[in-house]
Amino acid sequence: MHNPPMIPAPIRRRVFLVAAAAAALMGCGSDADSRPAKWSFISATITEPSCATVNCHSEVAKRASVDFHDRASGFNVMTVQGYADKTAPDNSPVVYLMRGIASKRMPPDAPLPEADIKLIIDWIAAGTPND
Repeated sequence: MHNPPMIPAPIRRRVFLVAAAAAALMGCGSDADSRPAKWSFISATITEPSCATVNCHSEVAKRASVDFHDRASGFNVMTVQGYADKTAPDNSPVVYLMRGIASKRMPPDAPLPEADIKLIIDWIAAGTPND
């Protein structure tokens, strides 16, 4: 049986340290969210799973007359009924509710991650396109 040549310990240690540093740096970088600020994405990944539940804004429950059971109804709520202030998205009532700034929070059970809220703000700032 043939044994490969032994790599000296100092070189092995350097290779390990370089590999560990490279792996650590791969996790670092831009904090930019690569998810699209589009209603089709926001609806499917944020509002439908978080808001259109049986207990809140489903077609049946419609809390506060808000219905997120499908993309079209959710889009209308976020734009037509004044829930999205396109001139100042950070001050939008829907953003206040998502951040729990007032006495109410949406969703009430668990707050949305700030990255999701930021994505919605970016969508509002872009003029709430219905793609």
